[in-house]
Amino acid sequence: MKIDDSTPPLSSSLPSNPNSPPPPEPSSPIATLVPDARQGSTSRAKGFQPKSIWPIAILGMLVVLGGVGWKAYQSLQQVPTAEAEPTAAIPARLPVRVVRAEQRLAQQWVFDDGIVWPVRRRVLTFQADGDIETIAKVNGRDLRAGDYVTQGQLLATIDDRRQQSAIDTAQADLTVAIKQQQQSKAALIQAQANLDKVKSDLELAKTELVRNQRLFDEGVIAASDRDVYANQVDQAEAALRSAEQEVESAADGIEAADASITAAEARLRETKVDLEDTQLVAPIDGVVAYINIREGEYWSSQRLNTSSDQETIESAPIILVNPQEFEVELELQADDAETIRPGQLAYVVLEEDVSAAQAAGASTNDLLDIAQQQGSQGQVFSVSPTQTPGSRGTKVSIRNFPSVRNLRVGGRAYAWIEAATSPNAVMVPLGSLVPFDQNFYAFVVNPDTNTVEQRRVERGIEGLDGIEILSGIATGEWVVTEGANRLVDGTPVRLVGQDQAGQEADQ
Repeated sequence: MKIDDSTPPLSSSLPSNPNSPPPPEPSSPIATLVPDARQGSTSRAKGFQPKSIWPIAILGMLVVLGGVGWKAYQSLQQVPTAEAEPTAAIPARLPVRVVRAEQRLAQQWVFDDGIVWPVRRRVLTFQADGDIETIAKVNGRDLRAGDYVTQGQLLATIDDRRQQSAIDTAQADLTVAIKQQQQSKAALIQAQANLDKVKSDLELAKTELVRNQRLFDEGVIAASDRDVYANQVDQAEAALRSAEQEVESAADGIEAADASITAAEARLRETKVDLEDTQLVAPIDGVVAYINIREGEYWSSQRLNTSSDQETIESAPIILVNPQEFEVELELQADDAETIRPGQLAYVVLEEDVSAAQAAGASTNDLLDIAQQQGSQGQVFSVSPTQTPGSRGTKVSIRNFPSVRNLRVGGRAYAWIEAATSPNAVMVPLGSLVPFDQNFYAFVVNPDTNTVEQRRVERGIEGLDGIEILSGIATGEWVVTEGANRLVDGTPVRLVGQDQAGQEADQ
């Protein structure tokens, strides 16, 4: 509303009183609204003076503005309430990523590293100390790794003068023992002949005594003549006893000579063994895998360190292998070894192949694929029933490689052993199960209501790319893989994933 300052006051329209003084000239519009205080009660007593309408107008405007403000305030208070009612009626749906449970092969793999060895290998070492005198020559050069050798071939020797001297002494002792045996045998023959003669003399003396006794009985000869023949019989019997003792002594001499020969032969064999300790002879047909000696070096048996396979490789003089058959030796932890049995499938690949794949960003599944494609397939050959004292591990050997790819003796390799398998398992991805109170649960989506159902499941084989479900989930059901930590049974969800067949599941 606009106020016009030119409007004359209401008092100007009334007839003026000739006795009253003229009103003062107002200096402003406000002055027209407020009477002069100096007039006081005198002005009011002189007659009725109508008041200005502006205070009433301003009061009305304030009332109107207050009503409009109150209505606006009530409107603002009612809008959030009206909007909150539909929000509470339609609950929010949580976004989750899902896949379909599928039926496929489940495989549990046990993974560890080990050392590649040939099935037939021989560690050749000197049992004596001394300077290395000779090393076998191959095409005019010293023997080296990779050379093929035959069984019985002399590969290296050390100083054997002491052993040769011992052999000569033992040979001489054997010769002396043999001569003693020969002499004892000759003495036995002579004693046996003398015994036979004495026996003959005794028989003759007895015959003469019988004849002379008959003559004495007939009175032909005297008693003294008869006694002579009786004395000859006594002498022959004494000679017989002496001859028998000589035979026994000669036989004992032969036995002593035989014992001397046996001892001399044993000493000779021992010295020959000592000589063999100074030689390295190939026990099998094979290939030289390692050679750690040079001519002129001094060899001490203390150099050989067999505390580990690597120490043996680095300290043994020569190691021969048969490259036709390989085995991989592993040492598994006790928990992993419980599932390993002879005959289980295994894949072996060299460490450098795995390291190169890991450097290129390969995952665990990729490494298994590399082992299956580039590695060697074999079988578990043996599982030790005992544990190693130090590491408490279990020794496992892998053999029976139809074809060997890139395996090298002494090389470190990685092995994957198929510990368990199920051809028609219900599989869900790793990480889709929620552990709680020593049990495992999964959230399964109901496609009709787009809500989740919390189910307790029983696990089976845990593979590299999924977990077998023995009970609780059927093939084809939607299983939450991401976002399960915000869910409870019956939570409304919005699917934002893809199943294994590649079908979109965005609702």
